Amino acid sequence: MDRRTFIGAAAGVGLAGVSGCVASAQARPPEVPESRLEEGGWELAREEQRKVFEREYAGQQLTATATTEIYADAAFRKQLAEKTLGQISEAPASFFASRVTFDPDITSLPAGVGRESIVDEIESQSRQQLKDQMKNAGVEEVSQSDAGSFQVETGEDARQTNFEGVLRFGPIEFPVDDDRTVKLEADEITIAGHLGVWHHEDSVLVAGGAYPGENFAREVTRELSSAIEVSVDIDLGLTPDQYRDELFGLMTRVE
Repeated sequence: MDRRTFIGAAAGVGLAGVSGCVASAQARPPEVPESRLEEGGWELAREEQRKVFEREYAGQQLTATATTEIYADAAFRKQLAEKTLGQISEAPASFFASRVTFDPDITSLPAGVGRESIVDEIESQSRQQLKDQMKNAGVEEVSQSDAGSFQVETGEDARQTNFEGVLRFGPIEFPVDDDRTVKLEADEITIAGHLGVWHHEDSVLVAGGAYPGENFAREVTRELSSAIEVSVDIDLGLTPDQYRDELFGLMTRVE
């Protein structure tokens, strides 16, 4: 498997990639469910804060700043490394949360002028950046589809986008004895991703992540000599439904 860390798939999501100093004093990180992160073995990989855009709305100069926290599933990574004898050391599992704050406060815009277009723009940027970052992490043939919405714990409806791609990896070698190995040739696995964007109080929140979208199970048979044939059964025991439920359990609790 591509050993580049997959948590990069989440880096910068919700950000427009505009460099420069942070302009808003309101900028602050999202609130994430710490107990669920601990239970799931998630570890904070990094934090980022950047300007998203600066433009005029309703006669006011509006600055948007995003603060993003990116997490990696350390427990899953350890399990995957153990199951593959260290051949796969980077788990394709990530979660991120981002808060976009505004100066002046977005709720101060008269009659909500421009609010919908602001959310539209942040959603569009977030979609493209998650798609690009998945590609940069080695996921190929990434596609996206509008999936309607889902409700978060604070009562709002989050706009949902689903992603799917293919992560190709290999070959992987497993030792049979001191001198010989059984090689699994290059293969691939589906990677699923989800993105949610919603307006909450004075912020726009963005949350999402990616995980293996299918289990990986193979049987490899090799003839070592005219009298010896060995078979290696590989079953990583991946559980996509469980990963999805865990990801949405985190996403819906971001505030």
